[in-house]
Amino acid sequence: MPGVMAVLLCDRTVTVCHRGYDPATRSDTWSAAVYTAASWYGGQAATSGNTGLVSADAYTVRIATAQPVQAVPGDVVVLGRVEGTITGSAQLTRAYAGHCFVVTRVQDNRRGARRTWHWKLEGK
Repeated sequence: MPGVMAVLLCDRTVTVCHRGYDPATRSDTWSAAVYTAASWYGGQAATSGNTGLVSADAYTVRIATAQPVQAVPGDVVVLGRVEGTITGSAQLTRAYAGHCFVVTRVQDNRRGARRTWHWKLEGK
């Protein structure tokens, strides 16, 4: 969808690492989906609280696709392609420190003008 990329400036590649569960083995499973039409915004964000300003990482990724994106809170998004076998979120956040985040919110924005359809993933 070339029109979507132009509107949203989706010129980055991201990997969405999704945690599932296998009841037969009673263990977590991990799958990875690579998206080449994405935008990545991230860095430090500050909010005020009872003790003053609180600083934390805040990231937003927009994936330009009309297809469903399999992502839920707790999944991990990595800037670029993930290499090798995924064993868990701790492995990913260590290996891709500063270039990944844990998803806290997923929003389906596939409405309105088709050229602007995307999925919005936010996290820390």
